[in-house]
Amino acid sequence: MGRSCFGFIVTWMLILAGGGCSSLKTASSEEPAHVLASVYNPSKLSLHPDYSIFHGKENYSLLYIRAYPSELRFSQANEDNEYRALLSLQYQLLRLDESAVEGTLIDSATVIYKLLRKDQYRTAFFATLTIPIQQGYRYLLRLETRDLNRGSIGLEYKYVDKTDAFTAQNYKVISMQTGYPKFMRFFLPGERFFVQYRNREADSIFVDYFKLESELPRPPITASADYTLNYTPDTTMVFPLIDSVHYDLRRIGVYVAKVDPEQDDGLTLFNFGGSFPQVKTPKELMEPLFYLTTMAEYRDLRLQSNRKLAVDDFWLKIGNNMEKSRELIRIYYNRVLYSNLYFTSNKEGWKTDQGMIFILFGPPSRIRMTGNGESWYYFARRKSKVVEFRFDRQPDPFSQQHLVWRKTLESQTYWNESVRSWRNGKVYSMGS
Repeated sequence: MGRSCFGFIVTWMLILAGGGCSSLKTASSEEPAHVLASVYNPSKLSLHPDYSIFHGKENYSLLYIRAYPSELRFSQANEDNEYRALLSLQYQLLRLDESAVEGTLIDSATVIYKLLRKDQYRTAFFATLTIPIQQGYRYLLRLETRDLNRGSIGLEYKYVDKTDAFTAQNYKVISMQTGYPKFMRFFLPGERFFVQYRNREADSIFVDYFKLESELPRPPITASADYTLNYTPDTTMVFPLIDSVHYDLRRIGVYVAKVDPEQDDGLTLFNFGGSFPQVKTPKELMEPLFYLTTMAEYRDLRLQSNRKLAVDDFWLKIGNNMEKSRELIRIYYNRVLYSNLYFTSNKEGWKTDQGMIFILFGPPSRIRMTGNGESWYYFARRKSKVVEFRFDRQPDPFSQQHLVWRKTLESQTYWNESVRSWRNGKVYSMGS
């Protein structure tokens, strides 16, 4: 064992408190598992808050919220003549049955947060909400935000696993920079934080470090199993589980924190290096071309001494002119970025099956979410039909969101069609 992977500093930190709120219980009927496709389409939503879940006790969990005042309208046009913005958050908690399909609505509420003039120019607004989530079940949590001055909305679904006390949501990662919980599980080198566990009587935390290999996704046309990490850690470290112990992920790789080393489940944290989740370096720009090239073409690209030039030449070749190539590049790598934000699970988001389909096809027309996974539907207007891509949730010790594409002849046919379209210099669209 060693501590070379983690920076180790002993100090004390005060956790800052969030803003106030008023609560209003609402009656709502059970809704189906269908949701609008705007969940994965940022251009369709005006509000983009972040959420993190922590299972504080057996009978409740805490929802941490980060909203952005720059997305809200501040106004004095109200009966109090008060300069403010009003952010409404409505949640609906669906408990999943044994088959983890539709789910039963067991709780809902609407909470209104008031932001004042002093909040307008802050980078972010933080708040905390207690939700009566009971131990022993899995859930889907529907979260809809609304700017009450402007009417703009945000929408997100969170998968909640409270089946035991060892899953990732039983841990809370606190950023030293903000004093608030982290909303993403990937970190930059040197970004410092500390970890809390739901049972404050636990005295030690075991951290397994896995070296991150430069793996590529499985070739989509094969039936081979998707790659995942080797389950044998390169290094295991032990730290006292107290708030005064601060860490930073100095080495690129995957870190799994556990209070019980005999358990498979734990908190997984990533340092992907580079500019992740953004796509900037020649390596980051080249790797996603894997979806558009043959194996031989991709091997030749990687052998080029100037990878940036090789990437530029690839796009110029399929775009035929500078303007068209720039548009292809803008759309393709924008989708890679959002894949990293939406779908990162046990690897970078763009390497997942969902990331691949999102990059090639764009946001789906409609989504069906269940505890077992997700189905994406694209409307093929010229053929008057709907094409389904189904992603099944697979057990994985590193992620609750490891979803694998269930291939069908029809979905593979459309996948091949999309690749041909991109290689011919045209962004693929089923609707055209």
